[in-house]
Amino acid sequence: MQAPAVVQLECLGRRSGGKRQASDCPLILPEPLAGALKLQEATLADVPDTEGLAQWLLERGLSTEDWGKAAGTKAVGKYWKEIKEGESGLELWKTANGSVVPVRVTHVLRAKVCSAHSHERDMFLFNTWQQMADGQKRMRNGLLSEKLSTAEVPLTEHLHEVCERAVTCEEMQRVVESTFSLKRGAEAPEHDPHYACPIKVEYEHFVDYTAEVETSKSYPGLLTLYHLYTVEIICSGLPGFDFNTLEYDYPDKEGHRKLKYVHAWVWLDWGQIRRYLFEGSSLKERKTKGSFPNAQALRYWLSQFDLDLHEWGTDGLSSVEDLFEEVEQEEAQLELWGRDDGVPLLMRVVHVLQLKVLSSDKSLSGKFLLQTSHQGKDGRVRSVHRLMSAKLSSKEMPFAESHFIRAAEEAVKRELFHLMDAHFHLHPENQQFEASEITDSGVRIRSTKFVSHHFDVEESPSFRGMHTMYHLYGMEVECEKLPTTDFTSLAPLPRSGSRRPIVSGWRWVSWPETLDVLHARIKSLDRRNQAVRDALALQQGRCEGGRATIQGITDRLQFLEDEFTDVFSEEGFAALMDAQRLTQELLEEMHELHELAQVDSRDAGGSSIGTLLPPTMVSKMANDKITSEAFLEEAEQQRRRSFRRRPQVQRRSSGGLTPSEAASPLARSVITPIVEDSPNGRVEFPPMRFLDRRTGSAILAVCATQAVAGSLLLTARAGGSGQNWVLRALLSGAVGGAVAVAGVLLL
Repeated sequence: MQAPAVVQLECLGRRSGGKRQASDCPLILPEPLAGALKLQEATLADVPDTEGLAQWLLERGLSTEDWGKAAGTKAVGKYWKEIKEGESGLELWKTANGSVVPVRVTHVLRAKVCSAHSHERDMFLFNTWQQMADGQKRMRNGLLSEKLSTAEVPLTEHLHEVCERAVTCEEMQRVVESTFSLKRGAEAPEHDPHYACPIKVEYEHFVDYTAEVETSKSYPGLLTLYHLYTVEIICSGLPGFDFNTLEYDYPDKEGHRKLKYVHAWVWLDWGQIRRYLFEGSSLKERKTKGSFPNAQALRYWLSQFDLDLHEWGTDGLSSVEDLFEEVEQEEAQLELWGRDDGVPLLMRVVHVLQLKVLSSDKSLSGKFLLQTSHQGKDGRVRSVHRLMSAKLSSKEMPFAESHFIRAAEEAVKRELFHLMDAHFHLHPENQQFEASEITDSGVRIRSTKFVSHHFDVEESPSFRGMHTMYHLYGMEVECEKLPTTDFTSLAPLPRSGSRRPIVSGWRWVSWPETLDVLHARIKSLDRRNQAVRDALALQQGRCEGGRATIQGITDRLQFLEDEFTDVFSEEGFAALMDAQRLTQELLEEMHELHELAQVDSRDAGGSSIGTLLPPTMVSKMANDKITSEAFLEEAEQQRRRSFRRRPQVQRRSSGGLTPSEAASPLARSVITPIVEDSPNGRVEFPPMRFLDRRTGSAILAVCATQAVAGSLLLTARAGGSGQNWVLRALLSGAVGGAVAVAGVLLL
């Protein structure tokens, strides 16, 4: 069955301080309801009972005859009860292809519960496990989650009431110690009608909206639309430590309320919670070539996510049009990952060829090209430290070695098309080049070798805010006609008729020099990061001072209102009210700036998105390679064979010997094996070198001659001494030793 599609909007993913409502978020439904039109919303008048519901569905092409018979499915009566009690809805939709389908509709609230103080520190409550009334436990690892009734929709009109019900009347009805759990054989605590929940909902913020569409597992064949809302609920009265809560069911006919769940709650920062929520995620939807008719459609689709699209295409960043071109050229694809009660994640997936460019000139042995600078279409020169790279198209999947060789040849020809001196760069006001001015450098590849495949997950430097899974394929290429000194190259702008080329700076480096470059870069970033932290600390201090000043003005205005109300005219009193309102708004903005500075100060160091994702999720994402596993295994085996064929012996150190002694045949004959670490982490010794048959035969002849001479000598001595039996034994031993030596040499 096709994986369910998902669409997500995170309005406050970066806590910009603004308050958004669910109504602000565009509703973009995924397949198969993309572009669909809702025709009808069925009510109890349309489906008055179970039989009426079954008939209504049958008339619209869905039979319920098998519902409730197969394992894991529910009977049609269960669905009718959901409709009657407002837990689910029933709608009729007309899809983009003209078919009419019934759709089950549910609404779910996901809450990030916190206190005002913990909200400033980005700390929220996380439900680790639940225990049912019969004592069974299950791992929850999720946010507070509550199903909404159809009467509570639209959520914007009932948000505060829904949050109060979810917290104080449902999952957090009664607070108990974190050590509390139902013991075997013990009775569950009874509901106390006089107990007053100490937790109070102060205010709430809408965070994001998610719509998922999938075929129901409980009701086979019935399409289900899940409306998932996430809010931040700020409460007072929450314990500052981990705790448990008791949730009781609704009263029965006799008014008794039985224990429903024991919930365990722990305080975690949002980064840790996101990692848990990503655990168990699966691919929900993939956007590839043909998914969008034009760049504007892609922009509208991306507007659901927490992306600063207004910054794209400016300040050297790539635009939405560039991303659309990538997708259409099959150089990138967009994936949505998530789980039903988790948080969706938008991921851009690209395949990149990394080239370690070597020179055929022997004077550059042991060195390779490292790109040090990049001057793009905006004229700005940026410092980069990377190998030559090129995006790979997935048109011809899976890739074989010939595909990688062709891609490497195209990349080298494009990137090193025209060569200039190491100090060349284009003037920002004059970047035009005539085609005749850019001549082919003649740099060509002599040999290639596929080396490795690995992956990395990071935020894209080109598309700000978009996380990207990079599949990196490494190759070594040896080129001829390369300069022996550092240089720059001019390459035509990809997929553009512009005469502005891309200028790249190149430097010949060895691995130790590369490490020095990276260490210097890290130190530079550390200094910049510290400067950012200092600036944010200064901003926080000024925000505090500004808040104090505004609060003083507010107090003075309040004093004027209290003491001199009778003196003011109607216009003066209205102006006073406006001044109070404006100062209050300014105070709130200063508070939001202060919070934002605190968040940015904590995040100034930055962290890789790869460290925030569970390893299992990263592993799933990394499985989608453009080449086969057989090709990668063959390349790895070839690399190991090449590793074993390297010279595995070296002369021992001549320390303590004079130059003449070190050069003597005896000193040169003493060798020791090199012990190297293999790629799998085990220490491997070089293979032994065996003597050829001619050398072995010569040594055997010498040993045999020595054995015969020894035998004759022993026989002569035996005749003179009379100790024949002793000498005969020695003779046999000598002959046997010679044979043994010969056997070893011939192995």
